Amino acid sequence: MSTAFDVRVLDSVVRVDFDASVPDDVRDRIRGHWIDLVEDRAEPTITLTANMGNGRLSNDPEHRVVSAHSAEQLASRIVSEATLAGIAGLSGSALMLHAGAVALDDGRVIALVGPSGRGKTTASRALGRHFGYVTDETLAVYPDGEVVPYRKPLSIGTDPDAKTPLPASAEGLLGLPDAPLVLGAIVVLDRRDDVEAPYVETVPVLEALEELVPQTSFLASLPNPIRTLISTIVSTGGVRRLVYSEAETLAGLIDEVLAAGTDESPHLVDVGVSTNDCDCGAKLGEEEVVVEAAPGTVYRRGQYRDALSVDDALVVFRTNLVTVLDGLGPVLWFAASDSTAAELTQAALREMPAPPANIDPSTVVDATLDELVAADLLVRA
Repeated sequence: MSTAFDVRVLDSVVRVDFDASVPDDVRDRIRGHWIDLVEDRAEPTITLTANMGNGRLSNDPEHRVVSAHSAEQLASRIVSEATLAGIAGLSGSALMLHAGAVALDDGRVIALVGPSGRGKTTASRALGRHFGYVTDETLAVYPDGEVVPYRKPLSIGTDPDAKTPLPASAEGLLGLPDAPLVLGAIVVLDRRDDVEAPYVETVPVLEALEELVPQTSFLASLPNPIRTLISTIVSTGGVRRLVYSEAETLAGLIDEVLAAGTDESPHLVDVGVSTNDCDCGAKLGEEEVVVEAAPGTVYRRGQYRDALSVDDALVVFRTNLVTVLDGLGPVLWFAASDSTAAELTQAALREMPAPPANIDPSTVVDATLDELVAADLLVRA
């Protein structure tokens, strides 16, 4: 008799199977962790085969092997591998946030974003006794705001390789509302010691980007990653930061979280994903003589996945890193098309306000170029 079972992980169905090395009681316990997500009516898209310590691997992306030396580690690793499979299944179609989440009765979802160890599971567990539990770790949001629930077992404990999975139903967490789930607010968790009165503050869009981008998965796989993220932020009234000490105080702040939204609506201009689509070289002027430069004296833009002008700033996204440039930075970045420092200084003088009489423009440009090269935003060729 097969002891395999299928579970719904976001939009994927994952089959969990065991080889003979896993005792029956461990199999039953692990199945119990997933009782809220058991799926009986769909074909699995990936199979995880668990074993106790034999260490064999699989090169088949649709059939992965999960190995551990203890039942606790095995249970924890199955949760991790199943979650990764679900995330990969939505790559390129949904914004994936490292976030817990709860849902109000009307379907609005509150995302609780934070890095590992910030308290997402604790916050989700506390809030899930008052609102519908959506997830404690991984939140998927389609571009139109639709949320894909993932009521995964809560990962309890401090050991990242052996957290105890607990089903939400066993913890008394509330179910989902009948209403469609739509992202209603993005909250950055900021747990601190000795906060006498928890409070909510708004986070400007550009600052929010620098906090949120590291807490995403497969962001670069989206067609327009930065525009998608900013549009999601703006559509929910901006990002809020929730500063607190005890998770039990959070339920009383949800109304304040919802009321704290802003009407910030920055002007967005897509720069695109090509590093060769700028005609900034034309700004040098048709009458100027172009002299072939010596090696190591011209600048061009480095590789990037996406770039977007946000009001007067420039946002450049590379892999899982976002950089916000303002002032002289965007001018030099746009103008750098196999350009010399002298040409870039002339571009800066055209685009920027006149510098004070005691400031040497070339010195400022050289220093800024060094910073952009050090950050891999420009390449010196």
